[in-house]
Formats: sequence, C-alpha cells, structure tokens
Amino acid sequence: MTIQSFLCALLPALLLAAPLCVAEPLTAAEIVRNDTTEETIQPPQTRAQAQNEETRDWSRSVVSPVPWLTVEDHVLTVYDESGSKVFCGVYPSLRLAEDDASPLAKALIAWNAEIGTSAWHSPVRRESEAARAERGTLPFAYSDITPITAWGRVDERVISFFMKGSSYAGGFHDIPHIEAYTFDCARGRQIALGEIVTGREQLITAIVAAFEAQYPGRSQREDFPGGIREALLMQHPADRGLTSFYWYIAADGSLIIYYPVSTLASYAAGDFTLRITRDDAPELFTAAYAMM
Repeated sequence: MTIQSFLCALLPALLLAAPLCVAEPLTAAEIVRNDTTEETIQPPQTRAQAQNEETRDWSRSVVSPVPWLTVEDHVLTVYDESGSKVFCGVYPSLRLAEDDASPLAKALIAWNAEIGTSAWHSPVRRESEAARAERGTLPFAYSDITPITAWGRVDERVISFFMKGSSYAGGFHDIPHIEAYTFDCARGRQIALGEIVTGREQLITAIVAAFEAQYPGRSQREDFPGGIREALLMQHPADRGLTSFYWYIAADGSLIIYYPVSTLASYAAGDFTLRITRDDAPELFTAAYAMM
C-alpha cells in the first residue's frame, strides 16, 4: 500500500474521531478566572442635584442631611480578559463622623459589611458569569445598582432612609431593587415596623385611605379590578405579618409606604408612594418614636 492510499484510508477514521477531541466548554468558574475586579469610591450627589431632573444621577446616593453622618458609594466593576466591562454594582456605606465606638457606629459598620458582601456576591453578577459560560461574550454589561435615594428622619433618636435601585440582565425592563432601613440611634439596632404601627389590618386600612386621597380615581381603573384593598391583601398575605412592606419614616415623622412597578398593578401603572401621618391615622401608630 502506498503512503497516499494509506492516508486516504485513514482520513475517514480521523474525521469520525475528531468530535472526541473537541474541548469541553468552559465553566463559569473558569470563565471568571482571568477577570479583573475594580472597586472605586464616589462621593454622593448634592440635594440640589438630586432635586433637579436634568442633573439627577440615579446611580449615586444623595448626601446625608446632617454633617455627623456621611455616605459614600462603592462602585464595583468587573472586566473580562479582553478588557470589556461585564458587570457593574453600586452600593453605599455609612459612617458617623469621629465616632466608631457607639452602638450606632457599630451597627452601621456591621450594616456596611452586610451590604458590601451582598454586592460582591450579587445574584446578577453570578448571572453574568453563567451567561458568559453559555455564550462566550455578553452584548452588554449586567448591573446591580442600589444607592440611597431618599433620606427620611435623621436625628439623635432615629436614622431612616430609602434605597431605590435596579438590576439589569437583559429584557425589556430593568428589575426594581428596593430596600429601606430605620435605626434606633441609642440602641444601635434596626427598628421593626411592628414597633411603629399597631398591626397589619390597621396599616392596610390606612394605606387604602391614603391611596384614595393621594391617587384619586386610580382604584376604579382596570389596574385594580377588585379594588385597592383586594390588591393590598394579595400583596400582603396574613402569614407574612408586617414583613412584606417597603417603608421608612419621613423627616416629619410620617410613615412612607412604597410599591415598585408591577407589584400592586401592571408595569404600565407605575409605582406608588404613600404618606400616612399620625393625624391621618391616629389609631395606626404606637407611641414609640413619635416626634418630640
């Protein structure tokens, strides 16, 4: 047999065996091995910037209303081995000026660590890694951004603030990411909603009244076929008690309740912010943390 005829006979066998030699696709862990992670600090925006729709930056926190409490944002950016940005996260940290030993200072240090750990291990970041393992590259950078967007009551007794952010991993809309925190300054702990209001039923009744007053006629539209009370009861089932509400205390002591898009009604209906004062619903509030 000549060499040529031998190679011609061998070639079909090599082609059949070729698929066995194809490399296995990289796992998510292998994909990120050559990633570069960068964390930078950015100052908050001023209240004037935040109040102007043209200058407002929804990826940045708003400056604290008092000098003894400071906020800064941590910007976490991940680049793949080609230098393309594949993930961006933003999260805030809080600090008391010239105090790192009081109960409140220690509570904020612990809160910073918790928020930072959550940002570094964001589910959206993990989704970006899984998507790259499946597709090889991303057409855009995934993001998970949650700054402090509104300050409520901030005084020697209470610190309360609201975080309205979003994450994006593809699709028609980003996903709202809402958090709110209220701290007891003297005790250095978070305050539960059950310390502020007397119960779930009373709160839902007060929210219904606030909705009808602040969004007149909206509950009669097709977004609420069963009425606003029915929508609230579905959103806040009895077995969850008071844990399913997004809330914080406003600067004047009012209770702010927030509903992101697609919670009470359709995406097109938008979000809803409701303010309940002690005068509006005196039977709702406990005596705790009343304004002096």
